[in-house]
Amino acid sequence: MMAEITAALIMLIGAWIFYRSRKRAFDRKNAFGREIFNSYSGKLMHKTIDISMALFGGFLTLTGLIYLAIEHQDSWGWIVLLPVAYLFLVGYIPGGRR
Repeated sequence: MMAEITAALIMLIGAWIFYRSRKRAFDRKNAFGREIFNSYSGKLMHKTIDISMALFGGFLTLTGLIYLAIEHQDSWGWIVLLPVAYLFLVGYIPGGRR
């Protein structure tokens, strides 16, 4: 029971961080849908922060999902862990760019 709560909390925190990164980009847009920055260095800083927040949020969400799948490996977890194990062992994504 504690593992499910921990995994759900990790997934919620990751989803919230990802949501906040996308909201930051949305809040910078003007009425015409263009992002507004004070300077080029400000643009680089904000974009770097947004990208790192999105990556970290996605990483946390996937970590929580994999942790939950490991705890429920006997019932439904193998469905989630099978593609993860394939990517880990082979490292090939079908249909991806070469």
